[in-house]
Amino acid sequence: MNEKKKTSAALKRLAREALIGRYGVMAGASALMIALNVLSTFIPEWVFPGYSIFSQVGQFIISLVIALLVSLFSAGFSRLALEVSYGQRPLFGNMLYPFYHHPDRFLMMYLVLVVIQLILQIPVTICSQIYARTYLSQTMTLEEALTYLSFVLMCSGISTLIYVIITLRFVMASFLLLDYDDISGIQALKESSRMMKGHKARYFYVTISFFGVMLLAVLTCGIGLLWVMPYMETTIAYFYRDLKGDVQ
Repeated sequence: MNEKKKTSAALKRLAREALIGRYGVMAGASALMIALNVLSTFIPEWVFPGYSIFSQVGQFIISLVIALLVSLFSAGFSRLALEVSYGQRPLFGNMLYPFYHHPDRFLMMYLVLVVIQLILQIPVTICSQIYARTYLSQTMTLEEALTYLSFVLMCSGISTLIYVIITLRFVMASFLLLDYDDISGIQALKESSRMMKGHKARYFYVTISFFGVMLLAVLTCGIGLLWVMPYMETTIAYFYRDLKGDVQ
């Protein structure tokens, strides 16, 4: 653990060099991930339209199932990034790698993260309901609506921040599952927590350093994401390998 690790700039340089000649497949995989995430926001309401309790429960179940499926594709994207980091030609078909290499391990890992997120969302929902019943009138004014929206956004922001702080230790779990077929989802989470001791701030810095290019990518109507997503994921793959100590 005392071994000097590579800087964010060094990891990003390695990623750029590794991606030369390999952007085609990675851009296609990024397009697939974008499409899946966009569809996942609309499908629940298409299947269960309306605001009844039945519709809300149906939307929640569909959202959960889709999120778990998308998480498998996300792990497949990480698989491609690992291949790039090892100097291999990424195979688009390996986006499906988690589907036929004990998918239950990946699903268990992501389910734990989903449960953490849901638990943190409970106080937000309760506080929002209490605020609405206490301060909002039946004929809500624009000022009341804006104040309520600000309160909900503040609570959601705090919940998201706590979630990020808690789950930073688990970010290497999917890479561990990709590298080792003989460990379970829970074991991967535990090992990731061990690996990330003393490195969470460094990981956060590496990811936040992409904020500028991510913003520019969004301003290009998302087209730039086809370049940024492979760049970022390959950098994270190098971060994982750097923690293992196999990056020269």
